[in-house]
Amino acid sequence: MYTIRRANLGDAPTMLDLQRRAFAEEGRRSGTQDISPLAELLDAVIEHIQNQTALVARDNGKVIGTIRGIVKGRVCTVRALAVDPANQGHGVGSSLLNALERTLPDVAQFDLTTNTMMEGNVPFYERHGYRVNELTRHSELVTLAQMTKIVDGDA
Repeated sequence: MYTIRRANLGDAPTMLDLQRRAFAEEGRRSGTQDISPLAELLDAVIEHIQNQTALVARDNGKVIGTIRGIVKGRVCTVRALAVDPANQGHGVGSSLLNALERTLPDVAQFDLTTNTMMEGNVPFYERHGYRVNELTRHSELVTLAQMTKIVDGDA
């Protein structure tokens, strides 16, 4: 059984490696490696761990999932929800998303962007209360969905 806790600086390289493995198929399908989760540098992950909210899911000590949240005011931008490909489909992503929301009780709105090319992405977030508020054509192959979840009527 896995546990979820805040990431520490020692987790940063593993988080970045996992993120790149989890998003590799999206890069392949998109025909480019120039997407945020694949192009991100280790320094950015370290900065998020130090200054924002970063969580990891561990199974027997091994990091099998990660999520980050960037909070400005009462809005959190969800970044890089990534689950090790071998552990996808087992509830790890749902647990991480729920844990991030619980960790940030003062946040009134959660925003994220996801690639519609990955067929399961939008339905996954919709099951968690997120709604598409805009679609943006990023390239010939890629349409991005901007999604929002309101958790407080004051947002």
